[in-house]
Amino acid sequence: MKKLMLIVSLFLSVKIVTAQNATQTLERDFLIYSKLITEKKIENALDYLNPKLFEIFPKEGMKKLMEAVYNMPNIQYKISIPQILEIGDFRKINNIYYSKFKVLSLIEMRFEGVEKDENTISAMIASFEAKFGKGNVQYDKSTEFFKINATKEIVASSTDNQKNWKFITVDNAKMKMLIEKIIPKEILD
Repeated sequence: MKKLMLIVSLFLSVKIVTAQNATQTLERDFLIYSKLITEKKIENALDYLNPKLFEIFPKEGMKKLMEAVYNMPNIQYKISIPQILEIGDFRKINNIYYSKFKVLSLIEMRFEGVEKDENTISAMIASFEAKFGKGNVQYDKSTEFFKINATKEIVASSTDNQKNWKFITVDNAKMKMLIEKIIPKEILD
């Protein structure tokens, strides 16, 4: 009986250590990816996206789109490093490990050349709240920045036994339809 308990205890210890290591490497890679995004190092950040995404949307096109968002002349756009809220279970499907997790991102945006009257600001807040949820949008009159708390789902994948992770943000229904072509449905549900 002691031998059986020892074997079970050892098995559980190995399982816990493996899960902790996977969590740590996922957090490490997501932090690197997020830092690259906040520093607008788009080329390097793309190395942390799931490469299957580029089968649907070419890498160069993705780069141009991301650069266009950051370089819009009439919008000042700031993001901070997201806070990981929760990490889901690690699941292996077809020799690829997956984990879905949630993050909270602070996004700040200021629009140039837009009327800053009460009606326009209220309409913009309502528009942002429709996307990000009621109570997640504030307007700072002194800086003229909209501050948005965006909760997002991210799917992480690893093809090398959880040593390195790649990411896809699932932030709208259209994106989810595309992602369903490259991420197993049981991970997205």
